[in-house]
Amino acid sequence: MDNSNNNKLLEKIGAVNKLIETFDVGEPPYSFKLRCCAETVTQTRQIGFCTIGCAAVVLVRSMRPSASLQTSGLVLAFIAIFFAIYCMIYASKIEKTDIAEVNGDSITVKGRTYNYSEISEIKGASLNNLKIMSSGGKIAALNKSCDGCGDLIRWARQHNIPINDDNTRDFEGIKQRNVLITAVLTISCVIIAFLIVFLKRM
Repeated sequence: MDNSNNNKLLEKIGAVNKLIETFDVGEPPYSFKLRCCAETVTQTRQIGFCTIGCAAVVLVRSMRPSASLQTSGLVLAFIAIFFAIYCMIYASKIEKTDIAEVNGDSITVKGRTYNYSEISEIKGASLNNLKIMSSGGKIAALNKSCDGCGDLIRWARQHNIPINDDNTRDFEGIKQRNVLITAVLTISCVIIAFLIVFLKRM
């Protein structure tokens, strides 16, 4: 995975978190679009390519006549291939799709236009996401790394729309949390691999 690409995503998230913590954020453009950034598209494709590579290794090893757990390996390889295909399709979709579009006092999501007075709040969610809420329901969700997310915060401030998000770490804080999550996932994978080998030898 491209570490510089990941750092760009974290920097964008940190910049939006800083805006959320700041009251005087300036005025937004009159019109702007919310969409997944190029770094997210690239990262999704990288995940797909990595998964294809892993699937190929598992597939080749599982097709050996002497391979143990041959059926399990083939099933795992095909699941990985389907996941990789999904990543590629998803990357193409988010590259071409606008999450929302803001024009003056209104925001349009999936063809429906809402006046700013209909937006009850911008609410923080897990994995550095934000939810745009109206009448108690979610009308759109986006990651803080999305293009236009900073302008959305400025637009919400301009119209006194509440922004409720407790997850406003800076760049270093986000990076440390991601390292922790990666470490936990890596250890989990090692434990699962150990259990598979142990069960195979029983």
